[in-house]
Amino acid sequence: MNGLFSRKQVPPPAPAPAPVQDAGYGGAPQGGYGMRNEGGGGQSDGSNAPEPPARVILDGYRPDISNGFEGEASLYNPMNPARPHSSTLLNLNDSIQVHLLVETAMGDSMEFEILSEDEVDDLKRQIKIYTQRIEQARQNLIIQSKYRDAAKSMSKLYSPTGNKKMSFHSRNSSSEHADEALQERRASEKKCEELAAELWFLEKRLMEPQTKLLKHTAGILQMTHKGPKVTSKNGGQMAGGMPGSPESMYTYPNARNSFDPAPGDELLFDERSLYRSFDRLDGFGDLMGESTGPSKEQMQMITKTEEKLEQLNSRLREIIIQANPQQESRLGQPPLSKVNSNGQPTEPGDTLQDSLQYLEQGITTMGREHNQRSNQGNVSESAIEETVEDLNRELYSVLQPYDELRPAPPQVTGNGLNVQISYFKDNINAVAGEISRSKSLTSKSTGNQEQMETVMMGLWEIILSGEEEARKRKLERRQNRTLNNLPEDEDDSGESDIEVVEQFSVQGFSSKVQWLYSQATKLKDQKKVLQRQIKQQRELNNQSDATKDAALTRKGEELDRMQELLRRNMMESDKVREQLSQVMEKLDESQQKDSLRDQARSNDESAAIRSAQQDLDKANKTIATLEEKLQELKDDHSISNAEMQSRISDYESRIRNLTQEVAAAATAKAIFEADAREKELQVVEKEKEMDDMNMRLAGLQTEVTIARAELDGAYGSRSQRAAEVAANPAIQKEIDTLSKKNAALSDEIMVLKSKGAANPEMEEKMQTLKKELEETIEEYEQMTKASIEWEKEREQLEASVDKLRDEREQLEAQLSDEKVRWLGMKSPGVDGAPQAGNTSTTVLKNEFKKMMRDTRAESAKALRAEQNERRRVEEELRALKKAQGPGKSGLSQSS
Repeated sequence: MNGLFSRKQVPPPAPAPAPVQDAGYGGAPQGGYGMRNEGGGGQSDGSNAPEPPARVILDGYRPDISNGFEGEASLYNPMNPARPHSSTLLNLNDSIQVHLLVETAMGDSMEFEILSEDEVDDLKRQIKIYTQRIEQARQNLIIQSKYRDAAKSMSKLYSPTGNKKMSFHSRNSSSEHADEALQERRASEKKCEELAAELWFLEKRLMEPQTKLLKHTAGILQMTHKGPKVTSKNGGQMAGGMPGSPESMYTYPNARNSFDPAPGDELLFDERSLYRSFDRLDGFGDLMGESTGPSKEQMQMITKTEEKLEQLNSRLREIIIQANPQQESRLGQPPLSKVNSNGQPTEPGDTLQDSLQYLEQGITTMGREHNQRSNQGNVSESAIEETVEDLNRELYSVLQPYDELRPAPPQVTGNGLNVQISYFKDNINAVAGEISRSKSLTSKSTGNQEQMETVMMGLWEIILSGEEEARKRKLERRQNRTLNNLPEDEDDSGESDIEVVEQFSVQGFSSKVQWLYSQATKLKDQKKVLQRQIKQQRELNNQSDATKDAALTRKGEELDRMQELLRRNMMESDKVREQLSQVMEKLDESQQKDSLRDQARSNDESAAIRSAQQDLDKANKTIATLEEKLQELKDDHSISNAEMQSRISDYESRIRNLTQEVAAAATAKAIFEADAREKELQVVEKEKEMDDMNMRLAGLQTEVTIARAELDGAYGSRSQRAAEVAANPAIQKEIDTLSKKNAALSDEIMVLKSKGAANPEMEEKMQTLKKELEETIEEYEQMTKASIEWEKEREQLEASVDKLRDEREQLEAQLSDEKVRWLGMKSPGVDGAPQAGNTSTTVLKNEFKKMMRDTRAESAKALRAEQNERRRVEEELRALKKAQGPGKSGLSQSS
């Protein structure tokens, strides 16, 4: 059999199960310790294995976290175009290798279990659920690992070495920040370990249904691999006269052992036929030996066969030469059917063997050419795919600034150009959309610009007309003052020359608007000064002489102080001028000396320039380092803010859950009250069977018991009720009324007891009903206690949420202070002199600090108002519930 298994041989023992791979029923999970599943054996292979420590599991997942759980690259073999995702050592064109693999798989899968359709669907459903949970756990682990890395960076910043490096701008940091950073780091690491353990457990749980499903798939394929049966020679009908059925009904046997002999096995495919020579005339020798000579019909058949082979060889040679002209010299001419190579006529059958050999050679050459062409096509297709990918990446880099949500270009997979071309088409459509949008925006902006120019020209004309009127008024006022021999007004003389621009331009309009704004600002200031002076003059006129003297004295003292301050400023300015003059003299001297020694010190100056450039580079590096540290602080604050938000959301979710539980408790309370009412109705129905005296006695006793239970459950102890009664006279009045009623009822109970003590059956029924009512009341009391406990827990959680919000506000305030402190901070220049613009930076800093303080105050005020409103509504709700009480019993109402 040339090394192949016979159908009657015993198959070899099944080897160890192959690694579990994805069979299309769900994503292949990660194995334990963060590695791929490579032990997909039976169900109990890893069930009893001890669970590894969480830190070991997390360390195993570290490579997968770094690459985003992309997994290992799948196998790719361009030599197998039918199945490209296969090993590079596999050649599907080798029939012997494929046959050996099939036989091995058949032997390995003989004992695998075969499941029903419902069981298969159930396994697929489990795999889908586990896969979704695994993907969610992986995403959570990636996010939490980022939080862990951020916490590590924070702890490094607050470490002793980090404090030394950051002593320039964080000298006030204390050990509390370091402790908090260390606690956050430990909490993040613990959370990562928990998520890694959960992911490991889910992947372990996923292995079981995947293994079962893969074994079922292998088993069903092994069972149906024998191939279709051939109908018997007797006819087309089955045994028993059953007509031929669809092939799916009788094609495959039910036997699991594909190596056992089947009925009519001699008609099945025999592997030995693979190694037989393709000679259709093997039996001709025996026929010739038996007969005296070939018949005429046989000779004609041989001649026709030779002619047909000659035509086929010619056609095959033309096809091969068309595909590759270089093969023309190698193939040669096909053998002729009537003459040999020497031109002599031949007998029938002489050129048959040569024709078959030429045909075999042509088929071999065609197969080789096909393989070469397919390999070249795969290589060229891969090159084209890489080129298209480069184009996609260039388009992505062009579109990324305009569309940040655009997905990245797909990677080269070797499966074809469809994915790359579709992405390229999408990018082309996006480019066309951007171009059309830019055109529309350009047209709109052009229309808006024309409209703005029209409005500006109208304003320009209004301004010019106003200036002309102002000039006329000033000219008239100047002429009047000249006629009256009055001196010229300073305002008229100072602003007589107004720059007039007759032609409109954007620069002229801008300068004109700025000039008008400055004039309006100056006039406003003058107006305020005049108003203040008028107000002071009126106050001085209305005050008494003593008040005026005192005000004048104060003004004189202030004037003296101002003069003294002015004198000091003048002295300081004189000193500064002297120092400046000295510096300028020294600078002139140094410049003169430098000009005299310019040629001699050219090399020294170049060295000094280089050193100054190096100092400047160092200063720039220092600035960059400080900016990076500032950015790290911003990132750390943003991460802390995000963690605080997540904690707040967790607490809010817990509050919602507790609220739902309280609602469920209220629902359960309503159900218990309904049950109590039903039982009370049953008592009423039974009481109708009694006589009037016993029914009245039972109603009074039940009412007294329920009243006592309601009082104990609703209003607390006697001391509490006494305090509430003392605070509320209406309740005192009601209690007095109830006390009188209770005394009257007690008297009636005593009378009725004396009359109806001789009825034991009714007493027994009443005891049973009392017991049921007491159990119901006890359940109600338990539910009330549980609701009170839930309410306390909810209040604690609300206090925790308020505390966390206050902490978040403090962190935001610290972050704002850091931003303000770093706003406008610049390193000193090379010569040590401060940079210009410190005054404007200080103003901006103060304005920004004030804005942030106002914003935080408004946010805190709105938050407190919302919390107070929510608490007020909850207190009103609790007061309403308490006012309603547990409700009156149906027995008391029926009485």
